[in-house]
Amino acid sequence: MTTLKASEEGLVKIRQARRERGSTIEDPRWLVEGSQTLEPDRTWTEAGPYADGLSLPTWRRFLGGREPIKANAFKAFCTVLQLNWEEIVDRPPPENPQPPNLDIDSVVEEIRQKCHSKIQQLYSKMQLLDIAQPVDVSNLYVEVNILEEITSWQAGEISDLLRDFNPDADNFNRLGLGKVRQKRLPGLDAVKSHSKLMVLGKPGSGKTTFLKHIAIQCDRAKLEANKIPIFISLKNFAEIANVNLLEYISDEFASCGVEARSQTESVLSQGRGLILLDGLDEVTESDSDAVVRQIRQFVQKYYNNQFIITCRIAAAKYRFHDEAFTCVEVADFNCEQIAAFSINWFVAFSHNLDAGKALASQFVENLKQQKNQQIRELAVTPILLNLTCLVFQAKADFPSNRAKLYEEGMEIMLRKWDETRGIQRDKVYRDLNFSRKQHLLAFVAATTFERGDYFFDKNQIQQVIADYLANLPDATTDRVQLEMDSEVVLKTIEAQHGLLVERARGIYSFSHLTFQEYFTAKAIVDNYEAHSLKKLVIHITDKRWREVFFLAVGMLQKADDLLLLMKQQVDVLVADDEQLQQFLKWVNNKSLSVDFPYKPAAVRFFYFSLLPSLELALNRNPERFLDPALYLAVKHTFDPAVEFTLDLVLDLAILPVLDGAIDPALSLAHDILLVPLVEPELMQALQKLKKQLPRYPGHKEVFREWWQANGQVWTRELRQIIISYRNIGHDWQFSKQQNSLLRKYYDANKLLVYCLNSGCNVSPAVRQEIEETLLLPIANIQKTGHKCDRQF
Repeated sequence: MTTLKASEEGLVKIRQARRERGSTIEDPRWLVEGSQTLEPDRTWTEAGPYADGLSLPTWRRFLGGREPIKANAFKAFCTVLQLNWEEIVDRPPPENPQPPNLDIDSVVEEIRQKCHSKIQQLYSKMQLLDIAQPVDVSNLYVEVNILEEITSWQAGEISDLLRDFNPDADNFNRLGLGKVRQKRLPGLDAVKSHSKLMVLGKPGSGKTTFLKHIAIQCDRAKLEANKIPIFISLKNFAEIANVNLLEYISDEFASCGVEARSQTESVLSQGRGLILLDGLDEVTESDSDAVVRQIRQFVQKYYNNQFIITCRIAAAKYRFHDEAFTCVEVADFNCEQIAAFSINWFVAFSHNLDAGKALASQFVENLKQQKNQQIRELAVTPILLNLTCLVFQAKADFPSNRAKLYEEGMEIMLRKWDETRGIQRDKVYRDLNFSRKQHLLAFVAATTFERGDYFFDKNQIQQVIADYLANLPDATTDRVQLEMDSEVVLKTIEAQHGLLVERARGIYSFSHLTFQEYFTAKAIVDNYEAHSLKKLVIHITDKRWREVFFLAVGMLQKADDLLLLMKQQVDVLVADDEQLQQFLKWVNNKSLSVDFPYKPAAVRFFYFSLLPSLELALNRNPERFLDPALYLAVKHTFDPAVEFTLDLVLDLAILPVLDGAIDPALSLAHDILLVPLVEPELMQALQKLKKQLPRYPGHKEVFREWWQANGQVWTRELRQIIISYRNIGHDWQFSKQQNSLLRKYYDANKLLVYCLNSGCNVSPAVRQEIEETLLLPIANIQKTGHKCDRQF
């Protein structure tokens, strides 16, 4: 026998002997508190041949009596206390003894009935952050999907991860940062397929809720109806001194009226327990080894029960391979799960069913909108989806200033999530308070984002963290120690907060692109000065920096300086090109020539968008030209609607005559000529031009032949009519480079307007100054006397 422990009677004798010999045993001359070894003295000489390798932790476990220790230590401590170890030792009973004629099914059913009320009261409810009342798990729960391969354990290259992630693309999918290529499986299928399951997941991914759902389903005989659900918070278990798992379960059963410990052992020996061990990562580091050892011993002894353990993925240093556990990972929510959760959420927290469903439908539709991509990106985990639902509920809309929403998200991830659950994690990076954690993440985000790095090698990111730690007050100058500290900090941020994640073995990224953008903006704002703002505005035409601009103006206490710098940088883009300045002059003059009830800048945007080479009005997909909304616009008699359709007809007329473009082009050309326009002269000119067209519909080939012979001349005549009567349709003959520059200029102006209307704090004078000078040529801006180009 390699380990021994005291029997209940032996433990009484140990404590009595210790009291009798207290003055000798506690003599500080040989018992050095805080040391890991016992100083030899005359008392320990009495231990004889067993005295080697004794330690204070072993001595304390011996006195506790709940946990076996090495046999030589057990015998030595008995000798010191002048006890016969053979009279003290606990003799194990025969393996899994069973009472004669035990009806195990009856015992299981009896315990299930006695435990039913407690299970329903403790595990059928859940408390959400910032919501006063608890909610039924069954009312909110959404089926969990799992991944059979743990993503962070897989080998991979950064180039593989970048395959579906191109932030410069027009159709950029922000969710590509964490795209998973393996098949998702229902979580309950994994429960049914594996008797020993370790469920890993990011913070707030729903692991505890998943276990509670399983416990409730089992208790209601909808899952594993012949077993007893036993839900154990490992954090709570670890806080109870000197109790093993069998005793803990027996105490739980006893609180429900199951008095006989033999019944507990009988049930477990027959494999009739569904053991749900929640939150291994929530056990403090000082207790984790002991808890893991207890789990292993318990699983090995009662191996034929069903076990499920949950743990944060980055904290899963214990894999339980010897116990044959299968590891799976909780997958992020997909669109269907987000919709299902939101319906459940709004119904649960609304006064009536119909109102809840209506608000949920509105929430889902808003979440799908392009402008809310960044918010949708966060909604893939229950913890942040709950936050977005809560924010949306207040005004039936998302806030225009997203920075405030993300700030709340950071508060949850960095502080509130653990605090509200009473979890005191080990201060592995104790010098980093909440503020310093944010500064560290901002430093990491800005450093990597400026480099264009979305995925980074472990050594690379540890170096960035080490650079930050080296600049803290009282920081060590030992590079080796800094490297060790940076590794600990990296793993701690991943495990505790989930803001940095391991995408493949040794390759990290922010868990969401939004978080990297948010902390990059925060780094700029926290180091607010003219120099840092000027470094930001040089990226005004870089698509991947758009969200950083938007967040930065939202974070600034006053956004005037940044907005004016952005306006200055936008105007500089086309300031030196005379032909582009002439185009802007035409845009301005044309906008002044019409009487339309919108701000001048809005009218200038409209005429700017008519430039065919920019493809701003409609894309080149011919099917888009058949959109019913277009015909509604055509039927209006307001000048801009008519001019839009006239310009569109001209645009279609100069398209290459392709099979896919002929039908919509000719059909729209005929229809627009039927519109009752304002000027009779224009109507007559277009009617005359219309008569030149071959009869239609039905004769595509006839039209093709006619167009090949007469199309260019007909198009020139159409252009001249439109220019003469409406002063639109000019052939500007811009070069490819000029068209590209105009597109960047247009997009940068849109970003500026987007930021201006984002709910940021901007003075009325600066707002007016920017709006009045949007899309104006430089000469006109100078005449206004505004200071959009002022230097700081």
